[in-house]
Amino acid sequence: MFNIGQTVTKENYTAAAVWCNANGAHIEKQHGAYVIVKNTPRPEPTDEEKVAALENAYGLPRAVRTGLIALRAGGAELDETLMARVDEIEALAVPLRARV
Repeated sequence: MFNIGQTVTKENYTAAAVWCNANGAHIEKQHGAYVIVKNTPRPEPTDEEKVAALENAYGLPRAVRTGLIALRAGGAELDETLMARVDEIEALAVPLRARV
C-alpha cells in the first residue's frame, strides 16, 4: 500500500502513519512535503546496559546476587529459577568487573 520514499497527502496521512508503525518507518517533512522514511535501527545495548536491565527486571542487584552465590557455595539449596537468573546476570557482569 505504501513505500519508503512515498509522499504522503493530507487524505492518506492517517493510513500512512498506521502503515509506518507496522513497518519500521515514520513520516518526515522534507522540502515542504511529507515523506515516508525508514526508521534508523536502534543501537545494540552495551553489556553494562544489559546487566542493568536484567538486574531491574529480576530485582537482583549485585549485593543480592553476591549473597545468593555465597549461600549456594555454602551448600544451601536455593530456587533453581532464581539461581538461573543470578547466573544469567553474572555471565555478563563478571567480564565487566574484570575490565576494571
